[in-house]
Amino acid sequence: MNDAGYGQYAGTAPYGYRANAGLTLPLPFGPWGYVGTALAAQDGFNAGLPGILTAGPGANSPDAFAGLPASAQPAAGKCSNILTDFNNAQFATAMAGIETMNDAIGYDVFNDPNLKNATKAWSACMARNGYTTPDADTLANQEGQELHGPAAPASGPTAAQNKAQIATAVADADCTQATDLAGIFFAVQGSYEQQVVDANQQALNAAVREYKANYARELSKLPALLRTTSATLPRPPGAAHPRG
Repeated sequence: MNDAGYGQYAGTAPYGYRANAGLTLPLPFGPWGYVGTALAAQDGFNAGLPGILTAGPGANSPDAFAGLPASAQPAAGKCSNILTDFNNAQFATAMAGIETMNDAIGYDVFNDPNLKNATKAWSACMARNGYTTPDADTLANQEGQELHGPAAPASGPTAAQNKAQIATAVADADCTQATDLAGIFFAVQGSYEQQVVDANQQALNAAVREYKANYARELSKLPALLRTTSATLPRPPGAAHPRG
């Protein structure tokens, strides 16, 4: 946006696919349960990142930049498409091996017996509080769909829906704390991550070097790309997605 002459809007444009979110999506809730009883009581499953389980147009929606001045919207569309194309290309090149490691870590984490036992304990705790759900990830996804999915009210959750989802989030947070689900999840994940890093250090270093070189090359091409890239959204996000 700086190169396009609209740097003052670079921090507000909803670039939802600007980068891979990493091995764990940074939300307070997920397969690890709900971290933070106070946050659960305040926002419930509305807490999170812009564009994730929140109302309004998605980052690659044609209406994503409707809040920007009309003069800045074409530049925002171009920048979004340039960024998405670059990000998708990295998942096929520099990041391909890392994504394979990412998938392997995810498989090992979710099949770890310690996590399975903790999840069963969490599910039993939720059942004692009146909620029938097999795991925390399923619960979070269900709540997200009810709040902001295709069947949700266009104007956003009703007061009754919001009260109910906050109560569910509080129960989730309480059971997460009682069973130490989050502590076990992140300990298990950290262990598998370290094993993968130790076994693949040279490949990871090479991937970082390749990504940095590709990034520098992309920056040098920005003036030309801003002239030739379409401003029309959406572009498919491709492989740019978090695990979970």
